[in-house]
Amino acid sequence: MMFLTLWMKRWRWSALLAAGVAACSAPGGTGGSVVVPTDDLLGNRYLETTEAKTTASQSPWWIDLGDVALTDLVERLLAQNLTLESAAQAVLAAEAQARSVGGNRGPSLDVGIDASRGFVTPSAGADRVYSTSLRPNATLAWQTDLFGRLRSLERAAWGQALASAQDREALQHSLIAAVARQRVALSVLTRRLELANSIVRSRQGTLDIVNGRYERGVSGADAVDVHQAKENLAGARAALPALRLQLARNEHFLQELLGEKPGESLSLPLLEPLPPLSQPPAGVPADLLDRRPDLRAANFRVQAQAANVDVAVAALYPDLRLTAQGGWESTQLEDLFDTDRLFGTLLGDLAVRLFGSGSLEADIDAARARLRASAAEYRAQVLTACREVEDALVAEQQLREQWQTVQEQVREARLAEDLARERYGRGVGLLLTVLDTERRRASAEDSALLLQQSLWNARIDLHLALGGAWTPDPSATGNAAETAE
Repeated sequence: MMFLTLWMKRWRWSALLAAGVAACSAPGGTGGSVVVPTDDLLGNRYLETTEAKTTASQSPWWIDLGDVALTDLVERLLAQNLTLESAAQAVLAAEAQARSVGGNRGPSLDVGIDASRGFVTPSAGADRVYSTSLRPNATLAWQTDLFGRLRSLERAAWGQALASAQDREALQHSLIAAVARQRVALSVLTRRLELANSIVRSRQGTLDIVNGRYERGVSGADAVDVHQAKENLAGARAALPALRLQLARNEHFLQELLGEKPGESLSLPLLEPLPPLSQPPAGVPADLLDRRPDLRAANFRVQAQAANVDVAVAALYPDLRLTAQGGWESTQLEDLFDTDRLFGTLLGDLAVRLFGSGSLEADIDAARARLRASAAEYRAQVLTACREVEDALVAEQQLREQWQTVQEQVREARLAEDLARERYGRGVGLLLTVLDTERRRASAEDSALLLQQSLWNARIDLHLALGGAWTPDPSATGNAAETAE
């Protein structure tokens, strides 16, 4: 009963004290009232400090590329990549830290028991006198948050935790894009290797024709033609090892991304030409950039810095700590829990710094400077994101136009080669013309394959710049972020 009485008195006293200081108001900058710098270009919605939030999970944009093999690779990446696993653990650690900071806002209860036994040595001839003491007790401590310092600390911690989660998602997008690029590179390298082998066979055929004409003593065929044809064939063969080496290295890198031991062949099917690009909806880039995890991470960091300004301002005001302790104390175990053995204490500690040589004001200035720097960095990231979207859109358009021209170049090069070989076979053409048309056709077809790779990469860059597909997955559900109030 004594302990309960002390507990009720403690609540009445703390309530009166809170009411007495409630009339005091902190200067602008506490309680989430910090105005984050912004400008007309970005709009207020990019820099919010009142409530942290995330957008709905994005649809798996890699599926829009229409490649089943890529979908399988991405699933393996998400399940096995060690960098993603490390980032996931960092997110868990940040969330645990935020929960730990939030836990300081509530009361803490410590329970213990003290026991002691001693004796006093009397004068000669007398028996020793023993003394036993038992003291079970409980201590309840609570740091009141009169000016929102602890609440702001929790907001800052959750802002950093949410930013860490978005950093992991941005890393995931980047790794998926890296896997997609390697998938494209492997397919193009395989086709280039096939093309190189076909060129070797073609030039071997040319050498056979030249040898036949030379051995038959056909007019105009001499040893120089034979050596030129052999040199042409050797040049084609020399390209094969370099392509095989590049193919093997790309496979090894892809296997490393997948968290698998490099060395085994992936045996991936070849990619088909990229289908025409569907137009993104109106509002690019402003509306769709909201989905980019790197921008959301920067937004959360701005909010965390705004909360740190509140923390610095709150340090100017009193800090109240309440401590209540109660328990029993007895020298005999049998009457330990008698009401007469109850004891209790209540302690209130109200502290405020009256003079600090301007250190608190300097802390506020530093926190506000960090907030402005964070906001400026965020705006810079938004501008960079806008540029990346525009670059990807222009690249897609220009590469499409280039693709049409290269296709025409390949057709004309093949016709020229066939005609030159046919004329040479009839003895009315020159070998140099045949060799030149062979090289031109090989160069045109290789350029077409490299351009196809550039088209795929431009599509991947656009998805990455927009933070996913521009047609949201209707099955995706929003995950509201839990933040400190």
